[in-house]
Amino acid sequence: MNSLRPLSPLLILLALLLTACGRSAPTHFYVLDSGQPPLAADSLPATSLSIAPVSVPDYLDRSGLVRRSEGRSRLQVSELDIWAEPLGQGSRRVLGEVLAARLLPRGVNVIFAGDQTGDFELTVALERLDGDTPGRVRLQARWQLRRGDSLLGRGLYAADEDAGNTTASLVDAQSRLLQGLGDHLAGLLLPRLQTGRQGPAISGI
Repeated sequence: MNSLRPLSPLLILLALLLTACGRSAPTHFYVLDSGQPPLAADSLPATSLSIAPVSVPDYLDRSGLVRRSEGRSRLQVSELDIWAEPLGQGSRRVLGEVLAARLLPRGVNVIFAGDQTGDFELTVALERLDGDTPGRVRLQARWQLRRGDSLLGRGLYAADEDAGNTTASLVDAQSRLLQGLGDHLAGLLLPRLQTGRQGPAISGI
């Protein structure tokens, strides 16, 4: 009978390496949060505001979360920290939920899903929504309010805050900045939604 030969240390090491290579780091999925409770209304108001799809710059239009490093020009795109929905879609949802919570009690129905149009239309273009490696998150966005072909208001909004260095804290800060934009827009838009008068350009900086 042939005796079994013991495995050499090299073969054991090779087997362990192959096992390790077969395992990959887990992927984490994130969504933005509006921080708003579900809405309840007995009937919808007569006035309606639709939020157009939110545009995002090409460097943010990707699944991986984006950070800046080494100044402002170098980007880090994560392969393991992933948006569970497109950033523009998530931003539209958050803004819609915040605006609905503020405007529905004041007689304005907010539409922020699908292609349905309202009496008024809000367009938002994100120019920046990212963090840097020191942990600072910045938001910059331009907005316009229109009724048909009439421009009722427009502006630029910018804000930033410290977020820490974890991905979860980065997403939480991005959510808070979008919530702040929604609160800011609610205060500016309500007089125009109630009167429909032409308004001057407004800067939100």
